[in-house]
Order: sequence, then C-alpha cells, then structure tokens
Amino acid sequence: MSDLPFDFSETLEAFECPETITAYEKEGAWVDGYWKEVQGQPREVNCILLNVDEKKLEILAEGRHIDAAYCIMFPDGQDEFFINYQQDDKIQAKQTYVLIDDFEYVVVNNPETNKNAGFRSYYALRYKSPDGTGAGS
Repeated sequence: MSDLPFDFSETLEAFECPETITAYEKEGAWVDGYWKEVQGQPREVNCILLNVDEKKLEILAEGRHIDAAYCIMFPDGQDEFFINYQQDDKIQAKQTYVLIDDFEYVVVNNPETNKNAGFRSYYALRYKSPDGTGAGS
C-alpha cells in the first residue's frame, strides 16, 4: 500500500511494458575513404507505445513533415536511448533508431517528462521524404 490517499497499484500494473520493439544506434565512421553511417547491434526493448495526437505532432515536427510518431516509455534503468545533439561536441555522436511495424523511426527527447519520474520517455518520429512519401516507404 502506498502513502497516497488512493491505491493506484492496479493501474500501474496494467501499464507493464506490453510492446517489444527493436532499437539500435547509428554512428558516423570513416570507412574506406568515405564517411558512412554505421549501424550498431540491434536489441529488443519492452515498452509502452502510445500514439501522438495531431497537435503534439505539429510541435514535434519543428517545420518538417512527419509521417507518423509514437511516444515510447519504459522503466528507468531498463535501457537508454541516445540523441545526437549537433550543437554540443562533448556529447557522443550516436543516434538511436527504432523499428515499429517494419518502419524506421528516429528517437528524440520528450521534454515533458520529469527526470525523476522513474521512467524514460521518448518520441519516435518518421519524417516524410522530400517527394512526400514516408521515409520508410
């Protein structure tokens, strides 16, 4: 029993991580005289996968067209995703991608998540290509 006036234990148990997705990192590397993106070892991540509403998509898009988006949540300490920040050269140049329904999504931060919430939360975005089709098509 918790110290809260209500017992939310059944609700929290219902949100165990029911989905399994594949995650991997990509890094740039100098290979045979060319700069190439190298994919790391894929791994399975158990998570909660939620759709993102259209108003939130407009904010996340940052001027780009998004084909699809999900919110990914899992317990803190279970895994860690990497976000490549171009403005800070001290941060590792590593970017996490996930496969959802055989489409590749780039992982970005969820700025609304409280750092001491006990879980990690990210957005997975799939951008449209310049020709208007989905990037994963």
